[in-house]
Order: sequence, then structure tokens, then C-alpha cells
Amino acid sequence: MNIIDAAYHTVHDYPGGANALAPRLGIKSPAVLNSKVNPNTDTHHITLAEASKLMGITNDYRILHALNAEHGKVAIDLPQIPECRDTALTELVLNMGISGGDIQSVFKEMMLDGRITRGEAVDMSRVINKLHKILAELDAKVHACVEGKEKA
Repeated sequence: MNIIDAAYHTVHDYPGGANALAPRLGIKSPAVLNSKVNPNTDTHHITLAEASKLMGITNDYRILHALNAEHGKVAIDLPQIPECRDTALTELVLNMGISGGDIQSVFKEMMLDGRITRGEAVDMSRVINKLHKILAELDAKVHACVEGKEKA
């Protein structure tokens, strides 16, 4: 799905569609919102700010996923970290290699014969995606610790 179709479906699949969303987006007329997401209309376009607000209101991230897919990227949810425990943070860092898989070993194994098969690429993607999640969790925990200490 391309980003234009994703925007269209985000609006039209939402309960109440453009009628419900236009006022919440600060757009005066549902007809204008319909025009902004209509793939056949060249005169009106949804802005990046409107697309971001639309995703926030609807909790529908098809626009983001379509944009990522267009550029060969992915988006992941950041974990919710309610509190900071220094031991948990330290444990996460120390166990990162174990939990995330050994990317160097996977890479070395993949390159042994001088070519990369589809299966090897998929294996590497799994390790990378697992590391993305672990690094996102680490990032959130570090920021939670800073925010927690600033409040104290």
C-alpha cells in the first residue's frame, strides 16, 4: 500500500470517517479532509503535521508503515518503562549480546562461502530486529532514569 492509499484508508476506516476526524484535525470541512486524502485529487494534500496528528488520533499507523516500506525502513514501538532500576539497566546492557544474538557470529557464518543466501539474509534480519528492540528498550530505560532523577 502506498502512502496516499494509506491516508485514504486511515480516514475512511475510522468510525465516523472524515466527519468525525476533520474537527479533531482542525480542518473546517469534512469535504476538505476527504479531498486531502483522495488519491484522485491533485488540488488538496494532507500535510506532514496533519498526517502525524491523524495517526495520533486514530492509532492507525498505515501511513507510517507505507512511508517506511517505500524507503526500506521499519518502525518499532518503544517499550513503556514505568520506573528506573539501576540493576535492571545494568543487566540489560550486560546481557545485550546474549539476548540479541551474536551479530558478529551470524555475520561471520554468513560470509564463510563469500555469498549471501536468502536464508542467511533472513537470519541476519532476525538478529538485527531483535537488537533494534533491545536497543529501543535500553534507550527508553536510560531516558526514564534521567527523567526520574531530575524529578527528585
